[in-house]
Amino acid sequence: MPTIGKIAGMDHLSAARLRRAGIKTSQTFLEEARGERRLMSLSELTGIDQDTLRNLAASADLMRLEGMGGAYCGLLRAAGIHSVGQLGKLSPEEVTRTLLAVNHNRRIVRRLPSPREVELWVLQASDPGFANRE
Repeated sequence: MPTIGKIAGMDHLSAARLRRAGIKTSQTFLEEARGERRLMSLSELTGIDQDTLRNLAASADLMRLEGMGGAYCGLLRAAGIHSVGQLGKLSPEEVTRTLLAVNHNRRIVRRLPSPREVELWVLQASDPGFANRE
């Protein structure tokens, strides 16, 4: 499980605040940020605003997909795909085309994910049981 500092979009200050709160892995972070009450409590405990925590949790959730690192997560988010649920509703071809266009304009990653990698992400994201897996 990736450490808290490896979550796409995580800055050093937020990572340090989360570590001080006892949250060291992305899995623990997802557990602690699940649900509005927990998110509000985590925000109060760390001093990180709720919107930032929500965005970081979405990145951490995307990064649970096999082969999804911080750079690819950033690419997906730049392409307007901000959640596992959203990714699961798209076709692999549509995602591949979108990632190609975004990366052509913004040069986020050196190597685009292969169509097979994208297909696996979409397949995992569309699996109703994925949300319940750790």
